[in-house]
Order: sequence, then C-alpha cells, then structure tokens
Amino acid sequence: MFIDQFALKGGLNKEQIEVMNEKALHLIENSGISIPHEGIIKLLADYDGVKIEKGMVKFRSDLVLKALKEAKYDVPEYAKDNWIISAGAHQTAFYDWDTGKLREPTSKDLLDLIKLGDALDTVGSAPVVPMDVPVQLQHILMHKISYENSRYRCNDIFEHMDKPSFECANYVHEMAGAAGKRFTFGIWMISPKTFDKNGLDIAYRLLDKGIPMWVATMPVAGVAAPITMIGAVLQSIYEVFAGLTMLYLINTKANNYISPNDAFEADHFDMKFSTFVYGSVEYLKHTLFQLPLCRHYDIPIIAKSLLTTAKEPDSHMAAEIGIHTLIAALGGARAFRCGGLLSTGEIYCAEQLMIVHEMVEYIKNLFVKEEFNDARLMADEIASVGPGQSFAGRKSTLELFRKEYWEPELFIHSNLGQWKEMGSKSARQYARELVKKKIKEHTYRIDDDVKKELDKIWDSAEKDKNLEDSFKFRK
Repeated sequence: MFIDQFALKGGLNKEQIEVMNEKALHLIENSGISIPHEGIIKLLADYDGVKIEKGMVKFRSDLVLKALKEAKYDVPEYAKDNWIISAGAHQTAFYDWDTGKLREPTSKDLLDLIKLGDALDTVGSAPVVPMDVPVQLQHILMHKISYENSRYRCNDIFEHMDKPSFECANYVHEMAGAAGKRFTFGIWMISPKTFDKNGLDIAYRLLDKGIPMWVATMPVAGVAAPITMIGAVLQSIYEVFAGLTMLYLINTKANNYISPNDAFEADHFDMKFSTFVYGSVEYLKHTLFQLPLCRHYDIPIIAKSLLTTAKEPDSHMAAEIGIHTLIAALGGARAFRCGGLLSTGEIYCAEQLMIVHEMVEYIKNLFVKEEFNDARLMADEIASVGPGQSFAGRKSTLELFRKEYWEPELFIHSNLGQWKEMGSKSARQYARELVKKKIKEHTYRIDDDVKKELDKIWDSAEKDKNLEDSFKFRK
C-alpha cells in the first residue's frame, strides 16, 4: 500500500459552480456580448438560437452547452502524468545575467533563453521579444528560433503567443507546418463584453484553413469587472463561454476551446499603485477558485503561480511563488505558468527561471509516492543495530541513500564552512552559473532539412512588403 498523498480541501463546491454556470448562461442569453466584426455577425445571423440586438449578440443556452461539450483539449503526451513549467510570455525587458542590469532583449538573448528553457524541459511561448529586428518580423523569429532549438516551445495548448496580423499568422502557420508543430490562433476578449477587433479580423480570415482556435479573457476586478473576486470570476466565465460559442459556430473546420493558460482568469488590481498584483494572496485565492472550475468543465489545469510582483529574484519573489505553487500543487495542479517573469510580467529573468525550476522540483519531491510496508519500515534493521552504533555503514544505507533523498542542483545542503570554501555565493549567483552551464551544454537542434525550409520562409518574410504594411497603424 501507499501512504496517502497530501491534499488541500475547500474552495468552490459543485453547487456553487452550478449557480455560477446558471448565471453565466443567463447573462449570455439575455445581455449578450459585442462582436465588432461585420463578417462574423453575418455568419452568426444564420443560426437558430442567435439573437443580434442593438449591436449585442445573444446565444441560447443550448448552443453554449453544446460548444462546451464539443471543446477539445489536446494534452501532449509529454505532459501526461508529468510536472510542467511554462516559461514564456514574450517580454520586452530582460535582466542581463552578466551585468545584472535591465535592457531590451536581442535575438541572441532569445536564442540563449530558448536553449535554457529546453534544457529545463519547459514549455509555452517564446520568452522574450527580439527587439533588434523589425517589429513585423519579431513574432515570426520567435517561432523560428523556438522551433529550431526546443522540443516543446511555441507548440500545443501551452502556447498563448499573439499573431498580430493576418500576414504574420500565415508565415507562422507555414513555419509550423514545415517544422511539424501545432498551430493555433487565439482571440482575446476585452472586458467587459467585447473583443479585440484586430483579433476577430485575423480569425475571420483564417477560417478556411481549419486551424484550432481558442478564446481567453482577463477581466480586472474593480476596473473591467466587479470588485468582488467571485463576481470577476463570474464575468470571466460569462465572457469565455460566449467567446467559445462564437468560435464553435464560425470555426467549423477545426476544434475550439477555452485557453487553459488563462481559463477563468480574473485579475486583481491594486488601486493604490494602479498595478496588477499577481503573486498576491488575493490572486492565490483566485487560483483556488480556478482549480475546481477547470475540473468541472474538463479543462486542463495550469496554475499561474510562477508570477510575482517582485522586481528581482529575491525573498519577495521566493515567498510569493513558493507559497502559491505549493498550495496550487496541494490543490491538484501539476502545470505551472510564467517561469522567468518578474514585476507581474514586465521583466524576464533567467535566474528567476532557474530558481523556480528548483522550487517546482522541491514541491514535486513532496508528492513522490511512498510505500508503506515492512521493507520500508525496516524494523529488522532497527533491531540489528546496537546501542550507540551507526546505520551509516549498513548495506541498506549504502544501497538506498542516493535514492531516498532528493539532491538539489541549486539549493545545495552545504554547511557554513563548506559554503565559504565554495565562494560564499548567493542563490542568485549559483543560479546565474547554472544558467550559463545549461545553455552551453544544450544540444538539441531541429533536423537540418527542416531548418532549411524555415530559413526559406524567413527569407520571404524579410522581403515581404505586405507583411511590413500589415503592422502599420490601423484606423
């Protein structure tokens, strides 16, 4: 037999979720949402159960329930029964690990961080935006470098990166096909109750390609949603259910789903500083609401627990991320988002990624299954060792000591004297050394023939005037 695993109880119960579900359906059917796109409105007008009144689109409840039932979440094999860190959110500020100073990231930084992330088995979007290339090429290069140097990045349900124009989306789609990667397109809602117009237009123009599409929203409590957390979460449910229903009705050649990366997201806002407060106790409570909601609707659980309001990889960061991730794990989460991010997502930091990777390993080892049997109890061993004697030389100790305990790579167990002999380095200094070591030792590369195809697509993108024009100011 096994010892029972540690777990957390409490949070939203089934009855409470059903109440929220009922209220969300009522809002969708009676208040509706704004869909500012004529082409999509025309497509929706053909459906029984869709009402378009004074610019608001209302969906009958049975259509919403059908969209929820037919949503598909393709969890990749590597993520099944494994602990996952998503470590990308395309940041435009970066801590230089040699100088410790903030600066804009370059293509070289992007490459190094992709290698680091792959060495740590991380998933998700590209970590930083290469600010040394023209804006119309940035997202294309982020995908290209990711495809060439990592096994998981910019691929599958963990990716949530924008494709800012139709022309950009086409190039990324072509690259994904050449690299054998999964391509999706996501539409962000703009709370309350509407959509990003540009996102709608790109989605509309991609409908004939049979591309999986997802919807996400991020209502801000007290600003773009009610001030109470359950009120903000209800608005999130209402918005993503309506957005999913829209996709279900118009994107008929592929599957549609609610983005697990931000499922039922509702963000807190500090009115004093006018800032988001990821990492706060309130945001942790939001995660505890999110977990049962995702289970109820069969959405893969991804806890946004690796994000913090800290500006440096310090004790502030460690407290917020450590507590949040541990409690999320106790609640059943095994995938965690935003590794590498500081200051609520304004900064990318390689040392932070290294530290949170070690944190997750720490927590992961808490949940290793432990058998309860005579061999593990070792009563005979206890009886065999006399008073004042030692177990250090016993055969069982020599055979098992490397297996019984987790040996940290970063949080080393040296004493004070040993620490001084090793250079008296801080955790951040150790992390910096490990970052450089992981990048240097990284070996994964995509097949040469595939790289040649990606290079050809990149060459076309560099010369494409239509792509450049698509990034110019839109009225």
